[in-house]
Amino acid sequence: MITLVTGSNGQLGKTIQSIIKNNSQFIFTDINSLDITKKEKIESVIINQDINCIVNCAAYTDVDGAEIEKEKADALNSNAIKNLVEISETYKLRLIHISTDYVYNGINKSAISEYEHVNPQNYYGVSKLNGEKHIENSISESIVIRTSWLYSSFGRNFVKTIIEKSKSKDLLKIVGDQYGCPTNANDLANAIIEIIKSKERFDKESKIYNFSNLGYTSWFEFAKVILKEANIKCNLEEIKTNEINQLSKRPKFAITDKTKIISAFNLKIPYWKESLMKFLKNI
Repeated sequence: MITLVTGSNGQLGKTIQSIIKNNSQFIFTDINSLDITKKEKIESVIINQDINCIVNCAAYTDVDGAEIEKEKADALNSNAIKNLVEISETYKLRLIHISTDYVYNGINKSAISEYEHVNPQNYYGVSKLNGEKHIENSISESIVIRTSWLYSSFGRNFVKTIIEKSKSKDLLKIVGDQYGCPTNANDLANAIIEIIKSKERFDKESKIYNFSNLGYTSWFEFAKVILKEANIKCNLEEIKTNEINQLSKRPKFAITDKTKIISAFNLKIPYWKESLMKFLKNI
């Protein structure tokens, strides 16, 4: 089975590459080598490379930017997914699409299952939800994995930002009234690889799955643990969301239930602190 990974210059794509290394069964592309908003470009790669499975990591991820650049967000987060779905149906491919917890409204402080009503609070979430709908309505063997608070040794993310800023600042002000589930990209990448190996249909039980590390925290508590485990001395001040200038609204409680994906694919997911500690030791 040959698997095409799109968006391979992002955190998750690069992490998958670092795990499988030079495995000839994986082909990695980014926007420069494959623009998934162009259906004919995707089709050419599928035919020429004899692709059997697609893992779509490509996305427009600038949450505030999406409020301004709605067409760009739609093109990559929704229209491009329509292309992938149609090609998957035509060539009978398996498809794994990465989405976000921002499709939920995040009003209640309780674990959110995949069956709950979705109601994005910003346009980034709207564009991602529109992309999901193409898969939900598809006859292709395809699933959506909603993840959250992703971090890795690649690109920009909260963990790296906290460590970098703590080296030059004596005080960091961090939001304490937004709660969610951190995700070590290494854990998600390994889960995706395990799912690809599955002999069962991806969507035998469902089209939609949540994935993050177990447990939850606030951005403030997350930062506190990062500094402690990295043995960095820096003062933190807890602030409210309304004290910072954000163009788009974020979910207050994006706490997701991972029971379904664990059961469906027999996955073992570590708790977020455990995974964070391992990550910090490795870097």
